[in-house]
Amino acid sequence: MKIKFEILYLILLVLNSCASQSKTDTLTLIVDKEADTFLKDTRFNAVSIAVYYKGESYIGHYGELDKNQRNKPTDETLYEIASVTKTMTGYLVACAIEEGKIELNTPIYEILGKDYRNLIYKDEPIRMIHLITHTSGIPLNIGEVSALYQTPNFDNYSKAKEILSTYKKQKLLADLKSLELTEPPGKVYSYSNVAPNLVAHMLEVIYNKPFEELLKTKLFVPAKMKNSFINLDKDKQGFLANGYNEKHQLMPNFKEPINLWGAAGRVKSNSLDMLHYIKWQLNASNSIVKRSHKKLFKDVDNIWLAYFWDVIDDSNGTHIEHHGGIYGSQNWLMIYPEHEYGISIITNSSFPEANQIIKQTANQIIEQLK
Repeated sequence: MKIKFEILYLILLVLNSCASQSKTDTLTLIVDKEADTFLKDTRFNAVSIAVYYKGESYIGHYGELDKNQRNKPTDETLYEIASVTKTMTGYLVACAIEEGKIELNTPIYEILGKDYRNLIYKDEPIRMIHLITHTSGIPLNIGEVSALYQTPNFDNYSKAKEILSTYKKQKLLADLKSLELTEPPGKVYSYSNVAPNLVAHMLEVIYNKPFEELLKTKLFVPAKMKNSFINLDKDKQGFLANGYNEKHQLMPNFKEPINLWGAAGRVKSNSLDMLHYIKWQLNASNSIVKRSHKKLFKDVDNIWLAYFWDVIDDSNGTHIEHHGGIYGSQNWLMIYPEHEYGISIITNSSFPEANQIIKQTANQIIEQLK
């Protein structure tokens, strides 16, 4: 009888292994096919795709990072994930709330100090909830950066990079003391790259630790994201992919250290770490993760805002997503907590249509996995 049970166990083990292999093979075929279609658009150089689907993981790298160099991306290739960084900043806010260090409705002047009581509109102060849902009224960018972005080219991007790299933290904080709000916070969605940096400063005040250290200890280490950084050490800078526009012209990047916190868009990461990040966001038992996905504000396009996440209800259910775009890199991160799958697509090419092409590719893969 014991032998029969052992034989039955072995049969079930083999069948389960075959089913798992079949799922992995299907995933590989789908991603390979869509990557091939993606790169038929010759404006793109390379693409890295990471998918987690109900217990199965797949990472594929395609194309060449630099034209005619035959240097396909690898798991070690670092990309600028740009505004996807904001979701990581949002996670730290959720941590602080879970730990009782702050509340969503805490007026920010209570943390920043009395010099910031100008950040009130007719008795309604900017609160933490307004910063993480882009409803604070704080400007999109610092200085003349937004004006430079109106004409996207190497020279303007280089000027913007110089401003953003050298702008001092104290300068940004001083500038905010003279900001005049023109509407009540919490009413109108207005995307801001300044607000996440202010959030980072507040987190530093709350924890008395540098923002990048908080990212590492509270997210990167527990999520096993060993190759995610804001500022790259010299030995890591060589792993950062060059970025290009649609004409394959080299674009500036943020390889060198910056002065600001980097909370809005300066994390560099690779596809393996993004896969780990997807898994982390799918952990239903993590109360911080669940909090960070909570719907907080609904904008005019019927998109909900969570802790810097966009929350979308569609035919596939509820999912969270964020786009990241910079001078020579674009990516989408889409996660379906209800269905246990997520996808990250990163390319080292950037041009106006890239955003939608990447998202379309992600949706095509998701549709075939259903």
